[in-house]
Amino acid sequence: MILPKQHVAETKKLLKKIPKAAIAKWLLEEGYYPEQYVIPPSFKVLKFDLRNDPFYTIDNSGPQPKFEPEKFDLLSVSFPKTELTDRTFGIIAPKIYHDIVWYMIKEWNLIQKSLFRQDNNIYSYSFPIPISSENVGFLGDLRAGRMIYEFLEMAENDLVAEAYDYKFILKTDIKNFYPSIYTHSIAWAIHSKAEIRKKGNRSDYNKFVGLVLDKLFQYSNDGCTNGVAIGPAVTDLISEIILTAVDTECSKLIVKKGIEFIGVRFKDDYRFLCHSKQDANFIIKTLQKQMALFNLTLNESKSQVDELPEGLFREWTAAYQPYSLKYRKRISYKRFENSLRGTLNVDKKYEGTGAVDRFLSELYTNDYKLKFDFKGKDLQKAISLLLMLKQRRNKSFPQILGVIEEILSNNIKKAKTTTKIKAIIEKLMNEKLKDLEGNQYDLIWMIYFVKSVDLFKIPLPRKVKGELIHSLKNNAVEFFKPLPTDIKLYETIKKPGKNIQLLKHLALFKKSDT
Repeated sequence: MILPKQHVAETKKLLKKIPKAAIAKWLLEEGYYPEQYVIPPSFKVLKFDLRNDPFYTIDNSGPQPKFEPEKFDLLSVSFPKTELTDRTFGIIAPKIYHDIVWYMIKEWNLIQKSLFRQDNNIYSYSFPIPISSENVGFLGDLRAGRMIYEFLEMAENDLVAEAYDYKFILKTDIKNFYPSIYTHSIAWAIHSKAEIRKKGNRSDYNKFVGLVLDKLFQYSNDGCTNGVAIGPAVTDLISEIILTAVDTECSKLIVKKGIEFIGVRFKDDYRFLCHSKQDANFIIKTLQKQMALFNLTLNESKSQVDELPEGLFREWTAAYQPYSLKYRKRISYKRFENSLRGTLNVDKKYEGTGAVDRFLSELYTNDYKLKFDFKGKDLQKAISLLLMLKQRRNKSFPQILGVIEEILSNNIKKAKTTTKIKAIIEKLMNEKLKDLEGNQYDLIWMIYFVKSVDLFKIPLPRKVKGELIHSLKNNAVEFFKPLPTDIKLYETIKKPGKNIQLLKHLALFKKSDT
């Protein structure tokens, strides 16, 4: 059995050993908010239990079943992905989110069948629920922010191990994936489009859970049928169901053509090993046709066919290796600066990769202690350079603040150093406060950071726009109110030293150093 097939078989086997109650608990508590780098640790689910009944039930009092939950807007948080585009994450209203989980768990056997299809030969490495062979029957708290690095590496390694028997690799992904998901395709993926379109089936909410989930995802986003929230675990689960349906139909057509291949997928990112360019062309055309049936489109600008071993590896990882600090126990300022400059060069050549994140993660050890203790001007230069890294990769800002938090902790008795850091952060915050709405992502992290270390009094206006900023200002949840009394979605920011370390909260990479 090839390694990707083994991976999926092992995933399926491990999932069956997890009780439904544990899956529901994880989805509600760990899976409610987007991954770690999106919002600060105060946005944490403290209580969110699966109820005996959903908030919104199917109305069977009339001639046809009706299902009409409340409509809510998504609570959005964005950060600049490029100079021209933002990446927007969404938080789903808790009543709707609860019911998505409730109806999924009620039909969990069907959901599992939809995730693991016998005729599917395109193997997914993006199962969103953290199961592990090291802890059978239990779930961890790992989220997609860290899973992406672990599972991409696993998929890459498994393809490398199988590539000896193939000549070409095809790479492609889906254009604007989450905003393009058509909510009606949820029911198509679970039950098939033909079944849903039969007379009388389109409104049979009792028989087809996919219709219920379709409506819940619509009403989580003000009734929109195009686009789903990026970030919540239930979205990742639904997207896996949709793409598994696409992958299965593609697999059947490719096998029917007599083409030998190995296909893997991480979320919307595909890799295929094949024997010829003709085979690669047939595969991508088949994928395009099946995507179109689900209102999805492949990203032609990112589709390419390479002759092996070219294209088998993520090139940035090799380019970054000479600058890596992974195995260094202590870092001099000169080494820090050289590594940072090298990282910037790698990031410039391989734009949008994880080089900056990798560099930042290697500045501290497994127990979140910094590997450096710079003094005087070296420390000031290091902080300045770290803050400039944000201009390259906005996603890295929380990690940068996490490193600065540890610098403050290490210099707590050095008033001069603390005062200098305070002045730098205060100046930066005052600039960001000039455009509250445009700097939402930076400000929610800076406000949390300043409050958690009690650095200075934040000059926020009396009336604040933005529910997340408002929540941090009042140190209490200020969205989707009134919340049901049994749902608690915010952890109060405590006195310095009593809050979770930012670096521990983020924990994007596994580290083998000690």
